[in-house]
Amino acid sequence: METMLLWGLDLIRSVQSYANPGLTAFMKLVTNFGAAPAYLALLPLIFWCLDEEKGVRLGLAVMISVWINMGLKFLLGQPRPFWEGWDPSVGIITETLNGFPSGHAQISLTMWVIVASWIGKKWAYAAAILISLLVGFSRLYLGVHFPTDLLGGWILGALVLTCYFLLGDKLKAVLARGGRRVQMIVSAAAAFVMILYRPSTDMLMPGAVVLGIGLSYSLCANHIHFHAAALFGRRGMAKFLSMAARFALGIAGIAVFFVIFSRFSPGHDSSLYPLFFFIRFALLEAWIYAGAPWIFLRLRLAEKGAETVPAGKS
Repeated sequence: METMLLWGLDLIRSVQSYANPGLTAFMKLVTNFGAAPAYLALLPLIFWCLDEEKGVRLGLAVMISVWINMGLKFLLGQPRPFWEGWDPSVGIITETLNGFPSGHAQISLTMWVIVASWIGKKWAYAAAILISLLVGFSRLYLGVHFPTDLLGGWILGALVLTCYFLLGDKLKAVLARGGRRVQMIVSAAAAFVMILYRPSTDMLMPGAVVLGIGLSYSLCANHIHFHAAALFGRRGMAKFLSMAARFALGIAGIAVFFVIFSRFSPGHDSSLYPLFFFIRFALLEAWIYAGAPWIFLRLRLAEKGAETVPAGKS
């Protein structure tokens, strides 16, 4: 394995021999298409403005993929190329978690292929693959992953996608038959399983998000009745402006949420920090999947749809 990593380090140095400020700036931008900025923008956009069920399904698929990735990082403990003992000079940016498998490669493949499947065109799938490849190359260029990390991430992403496409609709149907109580119990049970292995506070995040999505979407679907496509018959520019207003208001709420929680967060050394960390991400999803839709309805930026059954955990 060390021979493979040394070969990968040589490849990184070779790629970085073409480095220049413009290319570095571009790679720093591209790498975000497989990280938190991408799904913090894309998931709310889909849920608030396009299709709430698809927003839920994508959010759950991404978080399960993140949980698998982070768990393997801690279990395998592979170093980054720029860590001590390797070559600190290759690290154009820094990361703190272990290297294998690459989360950016895995998440970008998972997220963008699912989006492409909704479009259903060959060009959409080609674009999704291209984005994932570019994200992976950016991680190599920035010196934060060995090539084997990228390969591992793409393989895991493909496995997650296989499960999503084979089992997603089946799980949705089973949970729909179970009703709201079963769906909420499944959300809580899934979150509990996901936090059983927690070598770091970071491992609490996926479970908190799954719990927040499951409970808040059940509330939204059965009591708030928000429907992303319902716009009082608005068409053209009026429809676009209504959706833009939803997105801007919702993202502003996310920003305020992070500012408030950052101000009142206990220190990392506090015994309360893990609980606070978990609650923060669960409540963030409550805003995205229930709080913001409720406000959209109050402000007449959306109208109620027919009562729906929450989407399955697919």
